[in-house]
Amino acid sequence: MWRLRQSEKSITPCDSGVAAVRFLHRLLAPGEEPKPGAHIISPRRGYLHHGIYVGEGLVVHYAGLAYGFFRGPVEEVSLVQFARDRSVWTRWRGQPAFDGGEIVRRARSRVGEDRYQILHNNCEHFCEWCIHGESRSYQVELLLSSRRGLAIILELIERWDAFCARRRVDTVQRVCNAQFALHR
Repeated sequence: MWRLRQSEKSITPCDSGVAAVRFLHRLLAPGEEPKPGAHIISPRRGYLHHGIYVGEGLVVHYAGLAYGFFRGPVEEVSLVQFARDRSVWTRWRGQPAFDGGEIVRRARSRVGEDRYQILHNNCEHFCEWCIHGESRSYQVELLLSSRRGLAIILELIERWDAFCARRRVDTVQRVCNAQFALHR
């Protein structure tokens, strides 16, 4: 089971540079399950991971970078897998555009999608689309509104490009070696 502390409530502002948004976060108590259609979050190193609770101990989330450096698709996993030994909170931001059943249907309609982009189509964008009908990430907006955040993003892009270039070279070398071996 995941580690959870006693249930707490906190209201946190998120100034996205466009408008201040207030979220109500509530820590799940041990053994508690949120209502189907609930927006849940779990802290990771440097960001919050988002998912939609769909009932019966299951969560739909954009795996994205949740399992390491390689992106993953929208998938349905257990709440325990989603939490990865971290706390789980429910998030509430104003009146949802859809009821719980429709939020669950919208989340499941994208299972298998594999178009993750950290700045334009991440786990928070996915959850906001499911609940409010608008693809939006307050974490990205906050990051992009600061100079330090922009510097971090540029550094990550540079490292990613270098990594991809090394993989392309390795792939080309393997293909060439295989073709050379076939023609010998």
